[in-house]
Amino acid sequence: MATQPKTPPRRTVTSTAARKPKTAPARGGENYVHFSDKIVGALNNISDVIEDNKGTLDSIQDMALQLTRTISLLREVVVKYVDMVENVLEVLIPIMDKIPLIPDRIIDFAKDAHELAGKIMKANELAVKVLPGVEQSLLTADVGGLQASTRDVAGLTKALQEINPNPKK
Repeated sequence: MATQPKTPPRRTVTSTAARKPKTAPARGGENYVHFSDKIVGALNNISDVIEDNKGTLDSIQDMALQLTRTISLLREVVVKYVDMVENVLEVLIPIMDKIPLIPDRIIDFAKDAHELAGKIMKANELAVKVLPGVEQSLLTADVGGLQASTRDVAGLTKALQEINPNPKK
């Protein structure tokens, strides 16, 4: 049973215009704004924005984790059946080639299906390599790990797109 993340009470964000940095007398007697005062004000604003959007960020992370787990499970189901089909076709295609009564289009269909199964299994190898790292990075909030996985996830997406170049939208 999933629980909804608690949303902290909203804090009012004060604009940088409302938070004027203090001017302080310099050693020479002049008043001016210190860089550190401006930076502290900007960092406080950034902190307020992050705090105000914490629930959204956590929800996005939760959804990404669930999607990653769903893709992993779907991959397992697909691989189970594709592997069975591939094994059957490896036996049937040579037999079908030797029987002259089987139309060429049926043999071609079986060969295309076998080739497709091989492409799916290659994409599976990439998914097995990529998805656990993505899941672990999401579980530990490891932004560096997610960034490192970006290229591999894009490669997996490309491999799947090559299998189905004209998906329905």
